[in-house]
Amino acid sequence: MTAVKGAKPPVTSQDDWESELLPWIRRVEAALQIEDCPMDVDRVHVMTGVVAREVQRSMAPISSFLVGYAMGRGAGLEEACEVIERVTTTRVDT
Repeated sequence: MTAVKGAKPPVTSQDDWESELLPWIRRVEAALQIEDCPMDVDRVHVMTGVVAREVQRSMAPISSFLVGYAMGRGAGLEEACEVIERVTTTRVDT
């Protein structure tokens, strides 16, 4: 996993994780009928932080969508996040 310099503490360590954030995630999962979703919230945040820093903040949610799409096609979360981080941090000379 790629570390993000100056990153905030993990989302799962926030005061409102148990009372607000996790219940919201569970409601969304239920509404989407994906209660078995293999999600690591902190891992997704690290990946989106890399994209926000290296590309543009507006691309962070797009990267999350792409990870979800890749997972829907059989990729694992860690694998998909690593691919996006690798592509994002690899410089291409033009």
